[in-house]
Amino acid sequence: MKSKKVLIVDHNDMNRRLIENLIEQLCRFDSVKNGIEAVDRASKVKFDLILMAIQMPIMDGITAAKAIWRSSPFTCPVVAVSAYSEGYSNKCLVEMGFKNVISKPIRPKELLEMVSAILSCPDEEKLNFQNASKILDKEVFLQLSKFNPPKNLRSLYIEFLEEFDQLMCLIKKDLDTKNMQSIIENLHTIKGNSGTLGATAIFAISSDADKLARAEDWDKLETSLKDLINERILFENYLEEETIFSP
Repeated sequence: MKSKKVLIVDHNDMNRRLIENLIEQLCRFDSVKNGIEAVDRASKVKFDLILMAIQMPIMDGITAAKAIWRSSPFTCPVVAVSAYSEGYSNKCLVEMGFKNVISKPIRPKELLEMVSAILSCPDEEKLNFQNASKILDKEVFLQLSKFNPPKNLRSLYIEFLEEFDQLMCLIKKDLDTKNMQSIIENLHTIKGNSGTLGATAIFAISSDADKLARAEDWDKLETSLKDLINERILFENYLEEETIFSP
């Protein structure tokens, strides 16, 4: 964990120093005083985690996080550091794309436990790349096959693809009007169903598309949706050719 690096973003000097003193017990860190500095730093350095204060002058944490998700060449989780009085519920912040929320006033034990847990997780980019290389997770399939005969399982996967097509039609319409909330809801359904059924490549791409939608990066989202459709075609071909669905 000592090799990890965290970016701390907070305009409040005391809060920032407190977080710095805590984080240095775990790993390396860098710190900045506002959202503009955070966007600039995140575009040049690969961090493993960003701790982002929400209420800041010059550029607030939500605007900064969206800019980082949209423009940074690196991918890393962003945790919101927010007081209840700032008007955003934890659920709202997570739905925006934040990995989690640390409440102010900061509790050292809570912060250290959360940061440790996130930094201990496998690298998200590597995990998505590994997942994207597999069409169907055989372990998930074997678990499902304990309770479903092959014929029923195949029907389940076909239903998944039919619903996928319906949701993608809605997503395409919503993309024209930039209806972010509806796009996120439909991608969430695709992501959840593909994860449950072990369609790992579809799951990985829909997860990336979800992040792009939350960041309102419409151009990259359009490209990601094309990748998602291509992966759906590969999955259908796999269903037709794979012998594991034979009785």
